[in-house]
Amino acid sequence: MYLALILGCLLVFAGCGSDESQAPVEPAQSPETSTAVSAPADGNTEVGAGQAETTDDIPFKLNTHQPVPPNFEEAYGRRARIVVQFYKLDEDSLSYPQGLSVDRQVNASMERLSTQYPDIEFFSYEIEDPGPVGEDESLQPGQYGTLAAQLGVGMTPFVAMLAPSGDEYVITNLFEGYVPRPVLSQALFDLAAVEVEDNTSDANVTLDQVQTTDKGGGIEFFTVTNHDPKARNLEGFSLRVLDPESAEVTPGAPGVTVDSDIMVKPDQSVSIGRVPDIVDDEGKRVAGTFEGGTSLDLAPGDQIALLDPGGAVASTIVV
Repeated sequence: MYLALILGCLLVFAGCGSDESQAPVEPAQSPETSTAVSAPADGNTEVGAGQAETTDDIPFKLNTHQPVPPNFEEAYGRRARIVVQFYKLDEDSLSYPQGLSVDRQVNASMERLSTQYPDIEFFSYEIEDPGPVGEDESLQPGQYGTLAAQLGVGMTPFVAMLAPSGDEYVITNLFEGYVPRPVLSQALFDLAAVEVEDNTSDANVTLDQVQTTDKGGGIEFFTVTNHDPKARNLEGFSLRVLDPESAEVTPGAPGVTVDSDIMVKPDQSVSIGRVPDIVDDEGKRVAGTFEGGTSLDLAPGDQIALLDPGGAVASTIVV
């Protein structure tokens, strides 16, 4: 009898374990540690499913018959390595817990990482500002037209990394939702390693403004910002008007050339003028001069490229 009682107690104790002891519950994953969802390899990108990361290259062909940003089209035509990002400034409580500004976090990561890869073209667009989509309408700087639709943007933040492959482009990495900075860094490192024959300068400078003359469509002054971690000499840099059909730099195209020794410190902006006594929009005297540019006959919508002394494209802008 005592033996039966002891065996009964042992059975009771064995069955009294909690659910946690029987089947441990794994803690919920935060966005920082969430596993990427693979996109299908048939070229049809799934969107809107939280974080998504491609595992295979996805073919992509830009439809230039629809409105797309001119500088993006130019980089695409030049077969450069490209990173394009779409973000939303307002928090979206439907996608993430209220107060978690994932778009701002990813955008800040991309801005910091972009300075490390001057041979990659970076484009960033606020999703709320597509601009006009009519065929006869011109997009303003920052507007993306039909680019988001062509890339299949579903939710933000959205980051697509593109590289030329054969006669077309492929999306080497695509992210939707929160992405940790180390993941973006590795993807950019892989993209930079892709062998291409593009004409992208390693000078990390941007052409921020081109002010035309009152008459003749010449250039009064233009402004350049240096994003390199070291000072950059702009002597020998030039501006060239891009071909309106191909958006490429045509050999012998009209332009201007910096003929002054102009050192630009990191994160500094300077203006280069037609003559030494010109004052730019910030009330500062130009840092130096250029030669040429008096008979360019520029018109609104023309696209201009900033070339380094070797002729590689450092930046583009629409007048």
